Amino acid sequence: MLGLLRAAAAAMSAEQARVDLVAHNLANAQTVGFHRLVVALRSGEPGQVYRRDAGVVVGTRGSGPSAPQGTVDLRPAVPVPTGAPQDLAVEGGGFVLLEGGRLTSGGRLGVDAQGFLTLAGVRVQGADGPVRVSGLPRVRSDGQVEDAGRVVGRLRVVRAAPGSLGVSGPGVYTAPASAVQDAAVPVRQGARAQPATNPVEELVQLIAGSRAYEAAARCVQVADEVASRLAEVARL
Repeated sequence: MLGLLRAAAAAMSAEQARVDLVAHNLANAQTVGFHRLVVALRSGEPGQVYRRDAGVVVGTRGSGPSAPQGTVDLRPAVPVPTGAPQDLAVEGGGFVLLEGGRLTSGGRLGVDAQGFLTLAGVRVQGADGPVRVSGLPRVRSDGQVEDAGRVVGRLRVVRAAPGSLGVSGPGVYTAPASAVQDAAVPVRQGARAQPATNPVEELVQLIAGSRAYEAAARCVQVADEVASRLAEVARL
């Protein structure tokens, strides 16, 4: 009985986490450079089943899923042309490396108070360090930054290993240095990095998660009813 309750509680926790992440995805469906979050689950440690009269092991049973964790979906953002030179998007699932090891697949270009190029509000970490510009530059498809007709640096475009990304802010992520590698991925100035989030798919996941949570809660209710009846029988 306790095993059933533990498994049901773990399932309820996992489905609640899924519903929360789906709601987060829907709320950020229009956030530039956003990548949807999904629930990553692993099966719990199996437990042994004993035969009461003999005390021997007759098999194993699952203990329910482990604690749910959110992971970043690496599906590429969709570049949507805007014609605005402040907009920048990375194609093919790549990311621009920013200061402090942060990553983004697109955002608004800018220049900070010290004259360094920024993307999504964070200073760009170019191939040779921060990129200093005199104004909003032109960014070529290969990542080279052209300021007043002169190449002053190059964006460092990378790919990240699956499961390595952590969330740093809206459309900005982090990853260990060992999990990123340089990639020959084109960038597009004048394009918006539209998240690859399908609202219909997310709504389906929301409904499925809610129903699965209700089913697990029903298991807890049934187990409680059975335990109450057994207690009544024991008192007779």
